[in-house]
Amino acid sequence: MKFVASAALLSAAFALSAHAQDELSLQLNGFVDSYHALQLQSPHQIMSSRTRARLELHANYGEASLFSSVNLAYNSIIKDQTGAFLREAYFDYAGRFLEVKAGRQIITWGVADGLRITDLISPMDYTEFMANDYDDIRVPVNAINLKYPGESFSAEVVFVPVPEYFVLPTSDDNPWQMTALNGMQLDLSGTPAKRIKNSEVGGRLRFFLENLDFSLTALHTYNKSPVTIASYNPQQQTAVIKGFYEPMNVIGGDVSIPAGEIVIRSEVAAYFGEPIALKNSMDYWRRSSFNALLGIDWYAGDNWTVMAQYMHKVIMDYREVLGTEQNTSMITARISKEVLNNTLKLSVYGMFDVDNVGFYVRPAADYLLSDQITLSLGADWLGGRRGTFKTYKKNTQIWAKGKYFF
Repeated sequence: MKFVASAALLSAAFALSAHAQDELSLQLNGFVDSYHALQLQSPHQIMSSRTRARLELHANYGEASLFSSVNLAYNSIIKDQTGAFLREAYFDYAGRFLEVKAGRQIITWGVADGLRITDLISPMDYTEFMANDYDDIRVPVNAINLKYPGESFSAEVVFVPVPEYFVLPTSDDNPWQMTALNGMQLDLSGTPAKRIKNSEVGGRLRFFLENLDFSLTALHTYNKSPVTIASYNPQQQTAVIKGFYEPMNVIGGDVSIPAGEIVIRSEVAAYFGEPIALKNSMDYWRRSSFNALLGIDWYAGDNWTVMAQYMHKVIMDYREVLGTEQNTSMITARISKEVLNNTLKLSVYGMFDVDNVGFYVRPAADYLLSDQITLSLGADWLGGRRGTFKTYKKNTQIWAKGKYFF
C-alpha cells in the first residue's frame, strides 16, 4: 500500500507535466550514506552495518506540490531492514489563507530538542535504540494537516485516521533487542482497531510576537510506547510480554524567547489517562501526569553552540503499587564547535537519567570533505546504576559514517 501511494504521487506529477510543461517543475535529489559500528567490549561484535540511498522527488505546480521519498536500504545485521521502504508521500497546497498537507508525513510540534512533551504525533523508530540521527528515528504518519498561516498567529488542525506507534527492537538478529524479553515473546497485537473512532485529532494555535513565540495545543492520541505487562500464552504454554495502547488526551503549550545570544525554550503538557504498569502484577492503571521542560540555547559566537534541557514528569494520584516513580527527570546537553573554516564540526550530546543515574553520551566529529560529501566518526557510550541506559551498557560502540548528497 505504501508503494501504491508513492506511485500515485509520481503518476500525478507526470500527469501535471504533460498538462502544463512550462509551469511544472520536477526535482529529484537525495543522498547515499553508509554507517558501521563496532562494540567496544568483548566479544567486539559488529553492532551495525548498513547502507542506504534515499530518493526524493519534488513536483511543484503553482501553489501546489507533491513530495515523495523512498529509502533503498541494505542492512547486513538486521535482515528485515533490507529492502525498499516508502518514507514520506504527500500533497501540499500553500494558499494565502489555507495550507493543506495530506499523505504520509512527519509532524513535529513543540520546541524541545530530542525529548517529547507535546511532540506526540509522529512516534520513534528504536530499531537501533538511539544510534541513529534524530531525523531518521522519527516515524511518518498518514495524516491530513490543515493550517491557517497568519502573520501574527497560525491555526492548525491535524487528523490521523490510523495512528502509528513506536518501532521496538524485537528481532533476534538485532544487537539492540530488548533484553527484557529474555527469550519471551513480545505480543503487540493489542493496537487499536483501524476505525475512525480510534483515530487521532489535534489542534495548535501559534502566536508570533516581537520577542516571544508561543503555542497552545490539544491532542487526542494514544501512548505511542506500549505499556508492557507479563502474561501467559496457554496455547504455547509460554510466558509472553503483552503491550497495551490506551487513548489519552493532552493539553499543553510551548514558548520560545530570544534574548541576544540566548534562546529560552519551555514546554508543558498534561496527559489525561496515560496507562502505567503495576509492580508485580499483570495489570496496569490509567493516571494523569504533568510534564514540563525548560531549555536554554546559547549561540556564544566563534561557532560555539551550547544547549541544555531539563525535563520533569509528575504522576498525579500516585500509589506505591505503580511500577514507576512519582517523579522522574531527564537532563540533556549538547555542545558543538565548528573549526577549519567551518569544515569540521566537533560535538558532544548527552542524556542523564536523574532517577536511575543512567547516561548516554555521543561525541562526534563531522568533516565536510566537499559540498556533497560528509565523513563522520563518533561513539555511543551508555551506562548507569539501573534503567535502560544501564541495560544497553554492553552496546557501547564506536562508529563511522559517510554521506553523499546529490
